Amino acid sequence: MKTKQTKKWEQACLETRRSLGNRKRRLSKFAIPTGSRVLDLGCADGLNTSILLEQGIEDIVGVDISKDLIKIAKKTNPQAKFYVASADKLPFKANQFDVVLVDSVFHHLLEYSQPIKEIKRVLVKGGKLCFIEPNNSLARKLMDFLCVHEVSKYLPILNKRRLTYLEEKGLMNHWLETQGQFLNTLKSGGFVKLSLEKDFLSIMGEYKSNK
Repeated sequence: MKTKQTKKWEQACLETRRSLGNRKRRLSKFAIPTGSRVLDLGCADGLNTSILLEQGIEDIVGVDISKDLIKIAKKTNPQAKFYVASADKLPFKANQFDVVLVDSVFHHLLEYSQPIKEIKRVLVKGGKLCFIEPNNSLARKLMDFLCVHEVSKYLPILNKRRLTYLEEKGLMNHWLETQGQFLNTLKSGGFVKLSLEKDFLSIMGEYKSNK
């Protein structure tokens, strides 16, 4: 997987992206049935896995490229299974999952076609890809602009967010420039849009595998 995620970014992510309220609200919008087998792709320390377990979804598998984050995820969620792997080579047979959840992972990739092929391969026929990524909005552009300036150190809403943004600035710019390309790759890769919502910072998509 072509990505440039760093140890420094991982630590900054753990310190800043902990808004349980927002996460629970966003995940609940996908209305994942409790009997689903779910792949939490890019699970990091397992925070989303914990939320899904709280929602009654018992069959969850987590994958991340970071050994350190997987160790935390295993400790936090002993009832789930976790693997160290990349999105472009998932360690599963075909047709294994009803839902693949991808939260803030695609914007760390420099190409989308191979990960999308792998997601489609491991999904059952009619299975769903649910993703949450940064939205190319004016509000985000303004926040990102402020994060590269000293003033962000003194603004409570930005003083921690700036840490993650500065570590992924190049990747974020690439994602925002190629967001349309990503959506087109989903379509050409055999996914059908069920819903696509945007707010001032995020884009949330639900797509069905059209095998």
